[in-house]
Amino acid sequence: MGRLADVLLRLPGMRPLVNALAKWYQREVEAELRKYGLRYDDLLLETDPEVQRAIEQLPPAEYALRLKRFKRALDLSMKKTHLAEDIAAKEDVWNPYIRERLALLERKRQQQIEAGG
Repeated sequence: MGRLADVLLRLPGMRPLVNALAKWYQREVEAELRKYGLRYDDLLLETDPEVQRAIEQLPPAEYALRLKRFKRALDLSMKKTHLAEDIAAKEDVWNPYIRERLALLERKRQQQIEAGG
């Protein structure tokens, strides 16, 4: 975090306010993702080389599900409608299926650096 953010978070009562805003924002993001049947990791930029590597390492079934979610979201958006609530409730929006692989790639890279290349 930047120096200004660090100073602001030290002010009395600021941290609970920031935490409350963060929880509110997380609920709003989750609600929007559920409308289209997407997961948070689906929003990661594929132009990032690390994200590309992580996506390449996905099992074929998970990759197919990812494409299916994109197609469904595009279809729903084009029709200006949303996913049925009972179906949307089943989706685990915060499943870190790509972020887990990104963390693994980062650990491998750190190990290579520590090993000398």
